[in-house]
Amino acid sequence: MKSFGSKPWILPQSVLMIGTYNENGVANAMNAAWGGTWDMHEIIISMGSHATTENLKLNNGEFTVAFATAETMVASDFVGIVSAKNDPEKMAKTGWTAEKAFSCGKELNV
Repeated sequence: MKSFGSKPWILPQSVLMIGTYNENGVANAMNAAWGGTWDMHEIIISMGSHATTENLKLNNGEFTVAFATAETMVASDFVGIVSAKNDPEKMAKTGWTAEKAFSCGKELNV
């Protein structure tokens, strides 16, 4: 059996789908495999630098989070591989429908 050593995460990780809108109101999504719960009322997501993180800064940190599932696996993988910087039509290619979500009133540190 192979040892992966001591790590701060429990595996397997959930794949979190992060949804945002760009400055033109165009929906975007990415997947973030590094996320988890923080305390009882918060989650933490490690996202790096992406079109999605730029959108977060433009839109007061507003975003949605959903779990990738077996049904959404192909589209979830696609939005994780393809950048909106290179393919502005990536959301249309997933077959997903974007809907504006309500605000929970929490602040986001971006």
